[in-house]
Order: sequence, then structure tokens, then C-alpha cells
Amino acid sequence: MVINTQEFIALLPIIIISLTVILVMLSISLRRNHCISATLTITGFIFALFSLWFVQKVSPIDVTLLFHIEHQSVFYVMLIMLSSIATCIFAYPWLTNFTSNNKDEFYLLVLVASIGATVLVNSNHFIALFIGIELISIPLFGLIGYILSQKYSLEATLKYMILSAVASSFLIFGIGLIYTDTGSLSLLDFGKHIDKNLQPLLLIGLGMMIIAFGFKLSLVPFHIWTPDVYQGTATPALVFLTTANKIAVFGIMMHLFTKSPIINNEVIFIILSIISFVSILFGNLMALLQTNIKRLLGYSSISHFGYIMITLLTEKLKYAPSETSNIYLVSYLLANIGAFGIISLMSSIYHGLLDVDSLNSYRGLFWSRPILSIIMTIMMFSLAGLPITLGFIGKFYILIATINTHLWWLTAAVVIGSAIGLYYYLRIIICLYRTSSKLYICNNTISNTIYLLPKILIYISTLLIILLGIYPNPLINLIKLI
Repeated sequence: MVINTQEFIALLPIIIISLTVILVMLSISLRRNHCISATLTITGFIFALFSLWFVQKVSPIDVTLLFHIEHQSVFYVMLIMLSSIATCIFAYPWLTNFTSNNKDEFYLLVLVASIGATVLVNSNHFIALFIGIELISIPLFGLIGYILSQKYSLEATLKYMILSAVASSFLIFGIGLIYTDTGSLSLLDFGKHIDKNLQPLLLIGLGMMIIAFGFKLSLVPFHIWTPDVYQGTATPALVFLTTANKIAVFGIMMHLFTKSPIINNEVIFIILSIISFVSILFGNLMALLQTNIKRLLGYSSISHFGYIMITLLTEKLKYAPSETSNIYLVSYLLANIGAFGIISLMSSIYHGLLDVDSLNSYRGLFWSRPILSIIMTIMMFSLAGLPITLGFIGKFYILIATINTHLWWLTAAVVIGSAIGLYYYLRIIICLYRTSSKLYICNNTISNTIYLLPKILIYISTLLIILLGIYPNPLINLIKLI
């Protein structure tokens, strides 16, 4: 097999991250140094991020039968790289408190998982799709249980590992049924075989794939792992799990639905509509009952991907599904980086390896950390979809999409879900400004240089959420070019 120059350029992100894995492994084998491993990893991700400028110049392009690189997939890879960089930046001060020598392996797991995410969003073949999902899932087992001494960590790891294996079984069996019916594993050939009257075998195969994707996106009724895994996972690893992992899975779903007329089938359309509707309402209602901020944000993520799933349904009426979902994904990414970044920062300062995740622990944070409290307030506003934040623009696009496509019951779900969400997000905000708790009455400081990069990243996320919320045209114009 010969790969020409353009195909080589199209694969640059995967090549750069793979080389970074080798460099980090060599660095660990020669001499363990946490700072060097973190620096090599973040530098590799930055180079991979900048390489996307060259990739978009040669896209769209097919690289063998396995990959199809286009502007849309380049956009998803960009979000994955940003999420991976944020994960590593937040992980560094957290791992500094780790007494064991096994700090450097965290970065290897993130690198391998990001390779899997990049492979997944560029997949044009079911084999590449399956390999991509597994390359994400297996490192996530390690990331979720990286510190087994942390409470609920072992439970979270076992739950995710077992249920992920079940989801992979559904995926591979579904792919097998599709291959039996179509005689091909190419996504392009798969799209050609789809029509409004799907054969039963093909329909069952698609149903099994939807189950697997539903698990990865924690959609109802495949959400059962979400709150427990969120609670038991260390916050830096949770940044990757809740953003890059889900963006990659949604990216391949968007590729499947936009390249083939799957959604034109009434059965598939109704099933996805019900999943979206129930996820929005269930996620928001369950979040009302939570006193743990990580569990709350876990249930919140269920509702957010319920909103995003609506964009797949609008594909049936050709209502710019990619533009709507991309805006929402950017707002979701920035808000989660900010929110989990603050949780990670405060946990590293006050509890070392243990997460400060009780909602009551943040009571009165404003009186000791006013800037972080204001930033957390902005993040909650964005997740709630309030004006002058990017979250409002994303929610507005979703609402307009449901109205223009006459999906009235989903319009009602968006409105009701947003109203419920506003309540529990405001509950977090009110908690920040109440009478100060004992947790933060101490002399700990965040002026240490080890916290400089995490703070800068949180500030940048906040600034982008506000600026793009007030003037979203640059982001909208960028997405329209995709």
C-alpha cells in the first residue's frame, strides 16, 4: 500500500499523537519525570492541533478504504484535541499530589484514547469505527480507576468496564448483521443499501448499533452507568470522558446519518425521537435530586446529549443539522472545561487526590475565591442556556430547529427541560454566594505556578463563552465553512 503526500498530510494528527506516545514511553523508560511527560504530551497535542490547518487544505480526501477526512471531521478532531489538552493541564497539579511513581502513565492513556477518538471521527469503514471505539474505551478503564484509593473509583471502573463490554458486543453483532445483509463493511456501501424500506436484518443491526452509541453517549435508557462513573472518576479524567469521548461518538453518528438516509426510516426516526425526548426530561429531573456536583453534572450531560440528538432528527428535513450541533458542542465543551476545571483546581488545592464534589462544600466559595465563583456562575449560566453566554446561542439554535421542522413535542421537551435545568443550575449558583463554609477558611493559595496553566485555561474558556455569547458571528461563520 502506497500513501501519497496528500494522504500523509490528512493523517498528520494521528501520526503526531502516535509519535508522542512513543516519545513519552521512551522518556518514562529512560528516567521518570512528571514534568517532562506532561510537557511532551501537551506539546504533541498542540502540534496535532496546528496540523489541522494543513489537513483542512487537502480535505475532503479518502485515505485507503478506512478513512474519509472532510471539514466536518477536522472540526471534531479540533474539539477532541482541545479537550485532551485541557485534560492534561488539569491533571498535572492533581498528579503532583500522587505519592506513587505511576504519574506518567496517565498521559499515555489520554494520548491513546485521543488516537481512538481521532480514528473514530474519520472512520469510513466499520472496522475502523470499531477499532476507534475500542481505542477510546480501553484507556478510559484506566483513567476512570487511575487512583483506586479514591472513594467509589473501583466501583466506577467495574461498572464502566462491564457495561462498555456489553455495548461493544451489541456494536460488533450489529455490524455483523449489517455485513450479512449488505455484503460490505464500507460506510459508503452501507449508505447505498439504505432506503425507506429497510430489511428486517439491517434494521436489527442498526438497532444494536444505536444501543451501543446510546451507551457511549449515556442516553436513556442506556444511562445507568453515568452518575456512578462520574462520581467515582477523578475530575481531570472526567474532562476527557464527558467531552472528547462523547464528541467522537456523536461525530461518527453524524457521519452515518448525514451520509445515508437512515433517518428517513419511520421506525428509526421514532426510536431516536423517544430517546431524545426521554433523555432531556429524565436527565433534568434526576439532576434536581443530586447533592453531589459531579453526579448532578452527570445527569445534566444526559439531557445535553438529548438536546444534541435532536439535530440528527432534523436531518430528515435537511435543516442544517451539522451547524446546529457544532455550535452546541462548542458551548458544551467550553462550559464543561470551565466547570470541571474549577472542581479539579479546588480539589488539588484543598484535598490533594480527593475530589471536592459535595455541593455543600462549595457553599460560600465567593467569600474566599470570588473570581472562581464568578467563573463557575458563568459556566452554570451557559449550561442552563441563559443570554449573553454561548450556551444560549446553542440552545436557541436547537429550539429553532425543532420549530422549523415542526417537531412540536421535542420543542416542548426543550422548553420544559431548560426550565427544570435552570432550577438546579441556580441552586449551585446560590450555594456559591451563601454563608461561607469551613472548607475554605484556610491559608491555601492558588498563586503557586503549578496552578497557572489551569487558571489561564479556565479564564480563556470563560472569555470565549461570554464573547461568543454576545457576538457569535465568528463561530457561526467558521462552522458554515465546514
